[in-house]
Amino acid sequence: MDTPASEKLRSVNHLFERQWMVLTERVHVAVGYGVSTFSFVIGDTGVVAVDSGSTPAESSEAIADLRAHTNLPILGLVYTHGHPDHTGGATAFVEENPDVEIWGHASFGDEAQRFSRNGATIAGTRGKRQAGFLLPPEKRINNGIAPVRYPKTGALAAGPSGGPDPKTLPSKTFAKQTTISLGGVNLVVTPNPGETKDQILTWFPDDRVAFGGDNMYRSWPNLYAIRGTQYRDVRDWCEAVDRIRELKADHLVLGHTTPFSGAGEVDQAIDTYSRAMWHIYNETIAGMNAGKTPDEMAHEITLPSELADNPILGEYYGNISWSVRSIFNGILGWFDGNPSHMNPLHPAERAAQIADLAGGADVLLSRAEAALSDGQTQWAAELCDMCIALEHRADEAKLLKANALDELGYNLITATGRNYLHTCAQELRAEVTAT
Repeated sequence: MDTPASEKLRSVNHLFERQWMVLTERVHVAVGYGVSTFSFVIGDTGVVAVDSGSTPAESSEAIADLRAHTNLPILGLVYTHGHPDHTGGATAFVEENPDVEIWGHASFGDEAQRFSRNGATIAGTRGKRQAGFLLPPEKRINNGIAPVRYPKTGALAAGPSGGPDPKTLPSKTFAKQTTISLGGVNLVVTPNPGETKDQILTWFPDDRVAFGGDNMYRSWPNLYAIRGTQYRDVRDWCEAVDRIRELKADHLVLGHTTPFSGAGEVDQAIDTYSRAMWHIYNETIAGMNAGKTPDEMAHEITLPSELADNPILGEYYGNISWSVRSIFNGILGWFDGNPSHMNPLHPAERAAQIADLAGGADVLLSRAEAALSDGQTQWAAELCDMCIALEHRADEAKLLKANALDELGYNLITATGRNYLHTCAQELRAEVTAT
């Protein structure tokens, strides 16, 4: 369905179309070869890659395209962090050179290990919903910062609890700033926690090229992933972006989408990103200190007018309201401070009380139908939840909720949210069909 939100999301497709970018004579960037952007730094006697791409097949294609520019061996691979869309292609590099040195932060893979340690298998289910892996192509436009993919196997398909093949785990790790020297390439790697604790900043001083990993891309950052994740410390992330700026790079390669080039463009982009992130963080802290709840702030806190329409801050992948909620929860925890919310009613009990006030559960369902017709889509979905909790005409309520979720999805810019909404709508319809 074409909506203004769909059109806006579609407008960024060009940022991850496949292209081989010669950023400098020695730095080549593979954009659109899979879900993430990755790079090759060419030295005197060898090549060092920064990130591996998301799948072995597509990364092999990138390596083949590299051979049009150099036949030097790939001696090293540096992971900017442990997410599978940046590590899933690593077997292609090992097949190219079984002795390739693989570098990563000492806490590499921390997020996946935390999911696994706690047995949080639901993260895989929610990850597939967020990524849109279960949706038909017509329900997907892109993933906000990446093209549409349908992985069948491998780390990417496994979701957030997945990790690299054991053969492609880092063979070299570091916990403080280190210089990697291979084949005439000198890369300075620095811990730079932001999106993940194992995130690093990679710096190629010879050509003044910075590789920022997933601490920056051409979208509002994913300060909270709706698939579920431990708190991504937003203050750390703000400081990580400022740390990139201190390098005064001529080129900035992002973990997704196309790089920024030219010292002026790089500095302006980082300045915009930093000011926006600090604004949302500071406004949330101020709201918390004023006693406001996450529900209030999620609706009230927005970017200032001079930043609101900046294209690199579009909510294509991350979402500002989710960010506000995450900051609150990450610092103060789940309790919003309202004593009525300390021990709220069970959803079914609350629904029963609301139904009694309304004049019966039938009224709730009819009001939900009317709300959806009137464009009050969120309210329609919430009313359907009450009917489902009461098990009152549940199949009708599920189908109506599915329609509401699809409508919400079509009108949301954030690709991850769209995917999640459409997938849950699909699941509700399947539940009704199964009964």
